[in-house]
Amino acid sequence: MATIMHKRLILVVAAFFPDSYGGAERQALILAEALGRAGYEVTIVAPTTDKSAQREERKAFGVIIRKFVSAYPNLGGKNILSFISWTLWFLRVFSRSKWKGVPIYVFHARLHAFGPALTAIRNSAPLLIKLGGGGEASEFQALRSKKYIYGRFIEWILRRNVDTFVANSRQIAGELKKLGIPIRNIAEFPNGVVLPTENAWIDAMKKRRGRRFIYAGRLVPDKSVDVLYHAAMGLAEEGLALDLRLVGIGSEKDRLEKLPSTTMHPGVVTFPGFVSDVYPELEVADFFVSASKREGQSNALLEAMSSGLIPIVYAASGVEEVVSHGINGFVVRSSTVESFQETMRQALEMDDETRRRMSSASRQFIEANIGIDAVAQRTIREIETIAAGAEVYG
Repeated sequence: MATIMHKRLILVVAAFFPDSYGGAERQALILAEALGRAGYEVTIVAPTTDKSAQREERKAFGVIIRKFVSAYPNLGGKNILSFISWTLWFLRVFSRSKWKGVPIYVFHARLHAFGPALTAIRNSAPLLIKLGGGGEASEFQALRSKKYIYGRFIEWILRRNVDTFVANSRQIAGELKKLGIPIRNIAEFPNGVVLPTENAWIDAMKKRRGRRFIYAGRLVPDKSVDVLYHAAMGLAEEGLALDLRLVGIGSEKDRLEKLPSTTMHPGVVTFPGFVSDVYPELEVADFFVSASKREGQSNALLEAMSSGLIPIVYAASGVEEVVSHGINGFVVRSSTVESFQETMRQALEMDDETRRRMSSASRQFIEANIGIDAVAQRTIREIETIAAGAEVYG
């Protein structure tokens, strides 16, 4: 039976700064900050492979605790010892009496969630897991793909013991229902973003000229950034004036930067690398582009829309819940160079008034529906609902 220790939360992520700078890491940080503003003390817990990373870091919202491992627990396979080490460490540290009843919220149903799940069971604490992907990016499918039986066993443990699965898209919620997860154990609400002020949007519009495209996130094969690169270079071959900034780090950055075609149209595609604050980049961009087919609900997309960028994005999980084609952005049905070239060409042909109207619609949707403080309040209500149900049925 789940009990609850009010105003405290353990928030678990598969990796965190400075190891990784992806959407889940950013979402965990801004959620912790928003929960802190709401009076919660949050403990973020994550593995790290960086020996120089701080093991304990105090923040306004609480503390970040990092456990050093030789490899990330989610890798499994030949790195199974890291998974075991992480799991046993989590059980030992967070099963102490001071953590009794403290809710545990895990980002993503992967191997790293096993230790937190066992700890929540031992502590009679609410257990929430936020799924990070649907369709091709289904985390349960990833668990089943592990060799031997341990992945399926962990899936079984999670499905039997998680009080609430948080789904940030209708697709993910639908897939959970098809798996037999009771509706009462599914909470459907979006990722949250920090909203720039309206004045910031007005100032940004003065800098925009309708020529700059931007992608922000991990530059890895799963994100199909090569589609964006070749689409931009193809438009440059046609003589169109544009530039594309691929913001982030990853193996695709190293590969694409070395392609011979980069010397044919220098400056069309640029790679600024990692930036600690993406908003200055967003302020001077016009369009956010993403060809990724593996998404839950893209944090980068939401942040871009909050700054008034017009999205041009593949119809991945959760996209059409925030992007209305032709109203506040463009939904691309095929993750191909040709499809993105066609839509990007259409964007370049927009007049100033149309571009301003779509930019305003993009920002207004986020303002009305997705703010991190509102998401924090929904998270708190979900935790309290779990506790109330435990009291009724316990």
